[in-house]
Amino acid sequence: MTLINSYDLDYLASQIQHFGTHELTDRELLYCVCCTAFSKREADKIIERFFAQYENLEQMQYLTDQEVRSLLPNEKKAWFFEVLSEFAKRYEKRPSCALGTVYSSKKIGEYMSKMYGSSKQELLVGVYLDTKNQVVLQKNLFKGTLNSATVHPREILKEAVKCSAARFMVVHNHPSGNVTPSKNDLALTKRLVGCGKMLGITLLDHIIVGDTSYLSMREEEIIA
Repeated sequence: MTLINSYDLDYLASQIQHFGTHELTDRELLYCVCCTAFSKREADKIIERFFAQYENLEQMQYLTDQEVRSLLPNEKKAWFFEVLSEFAKRYEKRPSCALGTVYSSKKIGEYMSKMYGSSKQELLVGVYLDTKNQVVLQKNLFKGTLNSATVHPREILKEAVKCSAARFMVVHNHPSGNVTPSKNDLALTKRLVGCGKMLGITLLDHIIVGDTSYLSMREEEIIA
């Protein structure tokens, strides 16, 4: 990506779309971030002040509160970089389910518990795997009350066919925190096993997560 002297958000957006964010320079990246809370003129001033004193964005983590405030056009938005810093810390600690990696039911259960266990709404996630049990796709499929009227196996298996998955898992949360499977959960599992067999796509597991725990139907031998 070519460095530009006069920043333009529409131009940067098109560059990101074509080349990705990793091609942004430090100046361009900071400008994009600052434009979420400041006017373009104010963002230009922040860029100018920062790079007049520092070489790259990595140095921002070592700035004192006073040094950060000196970059900003006014005290009213002194919170901006504090919020940005906190976001970066939490993002760094996020759990991740990397594509192309083999996971056990235990690993998927722990990961999904951290991701969705505290959600106040029911969510159902599909995890699709190849013949080596490597993850090829993770997708949120349903949100809201999960029952036979809202969750149909064809929608779950459609994604499996699209990504040429050999196997799949489904994971959903219980907002109550109780991971005991309901009659609906058991009925859905039975339907998924049957429909999967018809298509030659195996249901490896149906995992229910709460905020601190999970239940694997494979581990509990509900799925043989």
